[in-house]
Amino acid sequence: MLDFSSVNIALYQISNSFALPVSTVQWVMLSYQIVLTSLLIFFGRLGDLTNRKKLYTAGFFLFGAGALAAHSAQSFAFLLAARTVQGIGGSILIANSFSIVSLIFKGKQRGKALGFMGAVTHLAGMSAPVVSGFIIEHFAWRCIFLPGVFISAAAVLLSWRFIPASFHHKKTAVDVGGTFLLAASVSLLLYMLAEGASWGIAAALIASAALFLRHERKVSAPLVNFHLFENKAFLFGNLALMTSYWAMYPNTVLFPFYSQGALENSAQLTGELILPFSLFYLITSINTGTLPPYKRMVCGISLMGAALLLFAQTTLTTSNILLILMQILIGVSNALFQPSANAAILSCVPKQNIGMASGIMSLFRNTGIATGSVLSVTMFERYKAALLTQGADMKNAFLGAYHFSLYIGAMFAVLCLFWLIIAVRAKKGEEC
Repeated sequence: MLDFSSVNIALYQISNSFALPVSTVQWVMLSYQIVLTSLLIFFGRLGDLTNRKKLYTAGFFLFGAGALAAHSAQSFAFLLAARTVQGIGGSILIANSFSIVSLIFKGKQRGKALGFMGAVTHLAGMSAPVVSGFIIEHFAWRCIFLPGVFISAAAVLLSWRFIPASFHHKKTAVDVGGTFLLAASVSLLLYMLAEGASWGIAAALIASAALFLRHERKVSAPLVNFHLFENKAFLFGNLALMTSYWAMYPNTVLFPFYSQGALENSAQLTGELILPFSLFYLITSINTGTLPPYKRMVCGISLMGAALLLFAQTTLTTSNILLILMQILIGVSNALFQPSANAAILSCVPKQNIGMASGIMSLFRNTGIATGSVLSVTMFERYKAALLTQGADMKNAFLGAYHFSLYIGAMFAVLCLFWLIIAVRAKKGEEC
């Protein structure tokens, strides 16, 4: 979370450093997300079958090594390669973290533990804007990767000391073919969204997705157990989770560009303006009361839609106080939705499938993050280009494109609410 938030804030500086447009520089995030997302279910499944302690510790080692390589990058291609290594490590960590917590804690304690886990995660998100803004302002954007190196080194030792091994002696093959086909499908999807659709890419995407589905039905130990999706609460809960990121990311990805490109704020001030989001996520996530998870999710996504509409009313003279208040609102909305979604989705599956379910949930989440990032940047760039063609100056083009993306995000919030209502009804039907 620290690394991801820092890279998001640094995109503006990376763009200037390599003299590349935003549409190209976004691959610093996408290269990481493609690898991470493609391997989530694979590593979730591997965690069910192997020594989870060794696997989880290896994830921190790879993530730290990738961060060190990214810090040393002198070319854009090398930076993308380093982010790919980080993606492998990040995939191991994300695919297994929720299942580790879910296996240790039971019942109501599981929901509290996952909520606390989300709060701790957002401690990094809370510190990242200020830390990375300070680093960029006083050193260089490459230095934003150094905290990830040091934290990963410490985490290797702590994981080895405290994480239970959870070793399973069950001999089961790992679906390498399914992993490859899933990776191809995710990569083609994100490439098509980022660079524009073409008949060749679209055909390749359809073919790889069809081959993946066919392969999974025939293999003895599939990467994805599609029977889990027969549970409508699990299916639509995951769809709601993915769509929530489509709603959230227009502001998450584009606010630094609005702040630095339209308002001409420094990187450090931009980080300070984002800080209230993470701070109030933390405060809210550990004080969510006794509301059931689905009610918190409905409340959270509704507030998120309202926050996006408020951000869409900003101008070139909007005060920092108003921006901070809006960041607080969107932070509260996310704190109500995200931890509750994790707990609600994992409660829908039996214990023996918790690793696969965690991997599937992480796949939906990170697909939402990756596609949300791509859609946000694509909408922003194309609408900004259209406004510039119509004669708008750069600042107003930045502002208009930012607002357009936020309105689309609010529409995704409505779609997320629709999926959520279906999931709630399905859950009630199962309980009956």
